[in-house]
Amino acid sequence: MSKQRGERFFFIMGLALIAIVLAGFVPFGLMRPGGATSVPALLHVHGAVFLSWFVLFSIQARLIGARNVGLHKRLGQLSVLLAAMMIVLAYLVMRHACGRADFSIAGLPGAASIIFPFTDIVNFTIAYGLALANRQSPAVHKRWMLIAGILMIDPAVARIAMTLDGPPPMILAIELALFVALIVYDVRTRRRPSWATMCGLGLYLAALASKFTVAHTPAWANFVDAVFG
Repeated sequence: MSKQRGERFFFIMGLALIAIVLAGFVPFGLMRPGGATSVPALLHVHGAVFLSWFVLFSIQARLIGARNVGLHKRLGQLSVLLAAMMIVLAYLVMRHACGRADFSIAGLPGAASIIFPFTDIVNFTIAYGLALANRQSPAVHKRWMLIAGILMIDPAVARIAMTLDGPPPMILAIELALFVALIVYDVRTRRRPSWATMCGLGLYLAALASKFTVAHTPAWANFVDAVFG
């Protein structure tokens, strides 16, 4: 497979992630009582910044496919700024959620529920940091960037499942399908999965396990109270 076709894969995956974000949040917001205007301003800013990161990822993949490395590097500085804003906004949104008596994910209490967005943003930070650390290795860099996006797509996928009244395994199936697509790409281009791909999958599975174990412990509840209370 040519390098250009390889970059097209990352561009297409970026578009798929954008489609998931829009399909998850736009209908969900419109169906709220009062519509999108009833959504707090913090959540609008949060959504706009996160969506911008996904759009920029797709643009960056397209630029590499077009061999415009110079502009790709210059826009990379914007990516770092967006990533920093995402981490700060994620904390503010989690703190806002903890202040709501009705906050719940998957029917769990508030403290247990917060592990969902918390593990998402922690995994994003790890994956994005590894992408930056491997900028001199394009094959590793672009995989970690894509993985960073996949690791924080859970809220959008969960809302798609809710809108379609789908069972919880639907969320797992969609998210694993994104990893499977990357593994298939690896096998087709390298004859084996990349270490970055498998480590990213490991981060995803570790976060999944924590939602069924760590989230229900007194230590986690104390941590949430100390950090977000």
